[in-house]
Amino acid sequence: MKVLAVLGSPRANGVSAAVTKRLLEGARDAGHEVIVYEIDKMKVNGCRGCGYCKSHNADCCIPDDLKDYWKQLHEAGALVVSAPNYFSQVCGPMLTFMNRHYCLIGKDHASRLESGKKLIGVFSQGAPAPYEAAENHYRWYLQCLSAGSMQVEEPLICSGAMLAQNGEELLQKAYEMGKSL
Repeated sequence: MKVLAVLGSPRANGVSAAVTKRLLEGARDAGHEVIVYEIDKMKVNGCRGCGYCKSHNADCCIPDDLKDYWKQLHEAGALVVSAPNYFSQVCGPMLTFMNRHYCLIGKDHASRLESGKKLIGVFSQGAPAPYEAAENHYRWYLQCLSAGSMQVEEPLICSGAMLAQNGEELLQKAYEMGKSL
């Protein structure tokens, strides 16, 4: 199976990136093909609301670095997204990325994605333990991103404090999530 991963942290070795890389290691060890996109290194524009996707029943027409991503997403069996939490929400570039998935909803309001793809979110935050307000934001983010057809898995929420206290346990959990794809 093809697994896409979109890393949202501007820090290549930040908490969300480190945990996601371990998850992807598990996916590779299970024999899956893994394709990684690093949003911070890409040119990704916001949705323009131009309507092209609706009038043509097509993926987004904006000529930026997501062009290849749309093709890969249709072929993938799983999408893994990771993002740090800035001000109780995922970081801005990942919100822009999510908004671009508007093109996956047809003018009949049905998803254009084949159902059954898994969606896994890995989120990091400064708070030492998950807290309800942020958890609700993460779930909202994943529901919007899923375009109504992906199977949203329980998100993996971590912090630098959690990584310092029980890092091996957390990284093993991420590895097992990847391996179970």
